Amino acid sequence: MFGLRDARGGPTLRRSLPSRGYPLPPVLLLPDPPPLDIQRELAAMRAELAEIRAGQRDQWMDEARAEQVRGIVRDVLADSSTRTAYRETDWSVGLSSAPGGGVQINAADGTMSIKLTGLVQTRFVVSSAYGADTSPPVDDNTRWGFENKLVMYALSGHFLDPTLTYLTAVAYTSQTNRFITVPNEYRVVYSSIRKDLGNGWAIGTGILNVPWDLESDYIGTSRLTVGDYSIFNYRFGAGKQSGAAVSWNGDWFRAAGGVFNQINSAQPGWNSQGNLSFAVAGRAEVKWGIPWEQISRTSGAVGDLPGLVLGLGLCMSNGRAENPQPPSGQLATPSAQGVTADARVLLGETVLIGQYVYMRDAVGAPELGWNQGINLQASTYVAPKVEVFLEACWMSDVPVEWIAQAGVNLFIDGNRLKLISKCVVPFGGGNVNGIRSIAGGLGIAAIDNNASFITQLQVMF
Repeated sequence: MFGLRDARGGPTLRRSLPSRGYPLPPVLLLPDPPPLDIQRELAAMRAELAEIRAGQRDQWMDEARAEQVRGIVRDVLADSSTRTAYRETDWSVGLSSAPGGGVQINAADGTMSIKLTGLVQTRFVVSSAYGADTSPPVDDNTRWGFENKLVMYALSGHFLDPTLTYLTAVAYTSQTNRFITVPNEYRVVYSSIRKDLGNGWAIGTGILNVPWDLESDYIGTSRLTVGDYSIFNYRFGAGKQSGAAVSWNGDWFRAAGGVFNQINSAQPGWNSQGNLSFAVAGRAEVKWGIPWEQISRTSGAVGDLPGLVLGLGLCMSNGRAENPQPPSGQLATPSAQGVTADARVLLGETVLIGQYVYMRDAVGAPELGWNQGINLQASTYVAPKVEVFLEACWMSDVPVEWIAQAGVNLFIDGNRLKLISKCVVPFGGGNVNGIRSIAGGLGIAAIDNNASFITQLQVMF
């Protein structure tokens, strides 16, 4: 038995052939099965595999996207938590009870405080001088007028914790002094950061008062007995400067020292050519009978305790090539070096102050060299809010050796609202260097000045 295919290649029915006359059993004839299409099957399998792989990739991408979304959600929740913490922190705002006043803002959790204070000093000055050498004399050297002596705004407080404090002050002055050296402009006069290290130790950096004389303890001049400044500080002061300082404060002894740019020299910043100088300075004080807070002002007050404070200051400033001898008629560029000692006797409402200095290149001298100086100052109350004061300052080897001032302070509301009336008198003729030529705060207008009469209103807020 065999099968044949037709010409088309399709299956044929199988036929039985005679077998020599023997009968054959019947046979079921079936068509041939179709052949397998291998290529088509492979293509289908590849497509199915590709579909499976694509599904796996989509699942991996979904997981990656989900992780990214979860990260974004975590960030949003953290930011929301932070913002909520800010919103939930209580802040208190009010007027400060400190003697200088100001607006105080405190965070309830103690992480930050902000204090804004202001100071305005406006005054009327009459400067009387000898008339011109003519006949009849013509008094054309007398001057008078109003001026805004000082306008200062200060931000102070702490951040992160109460041991890290800051101070920034901007001021305008019509007449320069040892602490504000550029007149008729608003300038940053203080900018410092201080860290309390504990056990009385502290460090600070920025624009700082140079620790030298007793006025170095005061920011500006608003709390001095004479109402605005000390003649001694005008002649022998070290002012403020950029630098770094360390201090220690104990029960009866305190000291401070630091490294600064050249004393009494305007140096906005370091450069490789101009700022070649440096200075070191330090001051120490010892006290008996009073708390340190009592000498945060030079005036006495009702209820003050009796006591004694002794102070010693040292400084050395190296001017190098920036400190040549000036030509005749020009001002000296001081390279201050020297020692100063002072004593304060506190008798309740009465305060007596004595100061001595031996200093090279003092800022109040007309030329470079060594000068000595003495300052005597007294103040007392004659009524509950009325204080009278007297100061006399002597400086060696200058045309005008003695300069004195006397007057009265009317404390309308403590230091916050104070009226000062005083008279400044130079004893002798000649150029009062360091007073008008360098800093005119004393109100002396001419070489032949007789006296200056000043009435000033001070407002602190």
